[in-house]
Parts: sequence; structure tokens; C-alpha cells
Amino acid sequence: MRHTVIICTDTTTGDALAYYLESRRRWEHWERRRQQRRWYFIKQRLSGIFLIVLTMISIKLLDGDATIALITVPLGLYLAFTKEMCIVNEFYWQTKERRHNGDI
Repeated sequence: MRHTVIICTDTTTGDALAYYLESRRRWEHWERRRQQRRWYFIKQRLSGIFLIVLTMISIKLLDGDATIALITVPLGLYLAFTKEMCIVNEFYWQTKERRHNGDI
């Protein structure tokens, strides 16, 4: 965590404090977005791994009929190893909207 000390004296203008507060607000906003993106991709990878595990369990329950694996294994591997946003949720729409507006 970064810490900054601003010593307020008679010669310190309010501009320095305002600049610090604004830069701190921007940094916290950037950090919050970074954490949201990190958790988004962790959830996506876990979804892919869960899909592969679900496939293995269903093959075991269906006495070796692996027809379901033709769809679920490639999808699970894609979700687990891609860097593309595949799961559509609120973060996905927020990111798409920011890109559309040019905020990124």
C-alpha cells in the first residue's frame, strides 16, 4: 500500500492537497477495476474446470457414454485457457460499455 504524507503549512496551497486527493481517487478506481477483472477471469477459469469435471462425472454415471464430452470438453478447455471474456455478466457489460464510450 502506498502512503503519502502531506505536511500542511502556511505556504502549502490547497492545490497540492486537491491534486493528491484526485490522484488517490483515480488510483483506487484503477485498482478496483483491476481486482474486478482479476476475479472475472478466476471465475471463468473455474467455470471451465467445473465443466470438465462435470463431464467426467457424467461419463462415469452414464456407464462410459462420452457423447456429452464432444461439446463440454472443448468448451471447458476454451473457458479455462482463453484470455477473451466469454462469460456474460454485469462486469462484461460494464467493460463493453466503457470500450464503446472510449473510457478504456
